[in-house]
Amino acid sequence: MCILFFSLLPADINKAFLAKRKRLETFTKSSVKTSHQKIEQLWRVQQRDNQWDTDVQKSKDNEEKLLSMFQHQQKMFQHKRASQSQRLKTLKQLLEQYIQVYYLISLDTMEKTHVSQQGAAQGELRQEMALFQKKILSDTVSKRTDQFTNSLFTCRTMVDPFA
Repeated sequence: MCILFFSLLPADINKAFLAKRKRLETFTKSSVKTSHQKIEQLWRVQQRDNQWDTDVQKSKDNEEKLLSMFQHQQKMFQHKRASQSQRLKTLKQLLEQYIQVYYLISLDTMEKTHVSQQGAAQGELRQEMALFQKKILSDTVSKRTDQFTNSLFTCRTMVDPFA
């Protein structure tokens, strides 16, 4: 090979050198292009992965926010339920007090009404009894007066038959 190398002419060496240089440039361009394509593909994959990671992180953040909101609403509902239970208990107590007071007032009112009606009825009975007593007394007096008059008349006729 050494003999061949020296046997070449400088113009042939130059051509061989240019051909090798051209192949090297073509190979380098091809390698750079392939490398560039691989880098771009890796960049796209990395961007997609980064986007995926970002989306996953956003999803986790949203899930945490939703969970927090749900727990907050659950606490609110429990507080509302406790508050409503307390109000219901208070209303029941007030109703029981009202019923007791109303019952007592009703009994008191009923008792007063009963006493009042009983007094009125007794008053009416007294008036009727007084009227009956007057009538009986009047009838008795009238009968006695008639009897007395009849007796006197009978006695007078017996004493003086012509009178």
